[in-house]
Amino acid sequence: MAKRNDSTNPRIYGSALRKKESTQDLQFGENSDGHQVSSDQLSETHSIGASQVAGNYETEKLEEMYISHVLKFYPWYHGMMFGQTVEKLLKWDYAYLVRRAMQRNSKKVLCLSVKIDGKICHFTLNSNKDGWSCGKLLAKFPKITPKRFQHIHHLLDAWSLVVNSIVPVPRRQLVLQHNCIHLENILGNGAFGEVLKARYIPRGHTNGVEVAVKRVIGTAQREQMQEFCHEAQIMGTLKHDNVVKLYGIASLEQPIMLVMELITGGDLKKYLQSTPSIPNRQLIAFALDIANGMRHLVIKKVIHRDLAARNCLISRPTLQVKISDFGLAVQATEVIVKKLSKAPTRWLAPETFQKGIFNEKTDVWSFGVVLTEILTRCAADPLAPRTLEECKKYIIESPHPHRIENKEPKELAELVEMCCDKNTMCRANFQNAKRRLKIVIDQYDHPDGHKLELKKSEEQKRLTIRRSTATVTRKKSRDGGRQASVERKGHGTQRKVVSVLRKDKGALKLPSGIATNLERPSPPSHTAKSHTVKSPMTPPVSQPPVSQPPVSQPPVSQPPVSQPPVSQPPVPQHPMTPPPASSARPHPK
Repeated sequence: MAKRNDSTNPRIYGSALRKKESTQDLQFGENSDGHQVSSDQLSETHSIGASQVAGNYETEKLEEMYISHVLKFYPWYHGMMFGQTVEKLLKWDYAYLVRRAMQRNSKKVLCLSVKIDGKICHFTLNSNKDGWSCGKLLAKFPKITPKRFQHIHHLLDAWSLVVNSIVPVPRRQLVLQHNCIHLENILGNGAFGEVLKARYIPRGHTNGVEVAVKRVIGTAQREQMQEFCHEAQIMGTLKHDNVVKLYGIASLEQPIMLVMELITGGDLKKYLQSTPSIPNRQLIAFALDIANGMRHLVIKKVIHRDLAARNCLISRPTLQVKISDFGLAVQATEVIVKKLSKAPTRWLAPETFQKGIFNEKTDVWSFGVVLTEILTRCAADPLAPRTLEECKKYIIESPHPHRIENKEPKELAELVEMCCDKNTMCRANFQNAKRRLKIVIDQYDHPDGHKLELKKSEEQKRLTIRRSTATVTRKKSRDGGRQASVERKGHGTQRKVVSVLRKDKGALKLPSGIATNLERPSPPSHTAKSHTVKSPMTPPVSQPPVSQPPVSQPPVSQPPVSQPPVSQPPVPQHPMTPPPASSARPHPK
């Protein structure tokens, strides 16, 4: 029997036990694992059959006895589970599992869930003195021998003979065995549960770890049990230093227990109230831890919906803040609710009151309210002494409902304005808040700014290297284009010279002593061709383009450029050499 330890803080995890409303069913993660039953365990369990649960099959206590001695050793038994979780796990036709279901009247029954032709079917298992049976399953598959079976797995074996494609779905790693948890003293009590200190020893290990166990006591209603399991599903998807770690949920037997990381420093609200003087740097570190944890929630597509200082726990001796209490959290990027019930009014955003919206920006608003709690050291609730109805009206109508003035540190007061901006487009997100707080922390750690500037210079250097690399690449591309342009320009210049020669306005006058019929010597690199010289009195006659091989240009001040094929012969190389005739054919007289 666990003994109560009055020396511990009963407030630890206490907020996670108060009653709330949640409309979401349990949705465990996709990672699944199960353990096969050993032969010695099977030999022991076969001695306990339906005869020990004979009589009134509605007796839950007898069914729990059968579960603890037989069913829990089979990997296809998942313990307490709700409908929406089953839909996530049964992905193939004739995939099945056995679970403990809770009906609308809070009655617990054993249920066989199977996917048939794309639809999820739930068949209630019942027992009497003759054994176990499932009337709806027998009606669905009439080839199964209509009889009672000593064990549930015997019924499944008979079903597999009729439908050989049935697939058992093993339970997830998140599901723990009760015998791995050793309870110690009580830490706190709640409306329908309690928190205890315990030691969790995983299978195959000898050394355990100290944990906090939250368990349901008494006759919990379906909504309460659903909320309890839903919190386990949300926490199972999160893994971050600033989020309370979940080891698993022991849901195979009664009572159901949630095994979490043990946090001994209490919640942030109590710490702020009980500690008289806290350095500004530590207050900013608290805000940065919360922003880091909430950023992880955004990455995992989880909306907390109940972020407050009372739901942030402090780990000693590091004073690291960890986010807890995911009873109202949902796995989504945005949800819209029609009716708000038992919602944290003082921490809600105006769009939540007006449209019922919950998303990252509404969590950012709640984060801004948490910053006001840090600034005021939780001297009073936000917007006190207004009532809840007055708070709702004030949040909707006031332009800056959570503005804080003349409080230290000023950096947090400035961040409140960014997080509690009524314009959601201008409101900060957790990535921006995290970056801003990190810069402020660096300034506190390095007041001279040397190391901070060094980091900035290194980052600037990296950016410069990237830009220079891109510039060199572009420069090479431009140089290649420029070279091609120069070559095209050289060809154009040569064509322009030839065109000028074509458009000679007057007759060409040769110097005295030079004959009119001279043949231009052929270039050394090509076969010589004879050309007749134009008569000085003969006007130039345009000839059709004649394909000629390119002529190499003799060395000049500029690099030689190959002559493209043109209709006009090249320019004379010597000032005293007359230009050749445009064609070997004589001009018409």
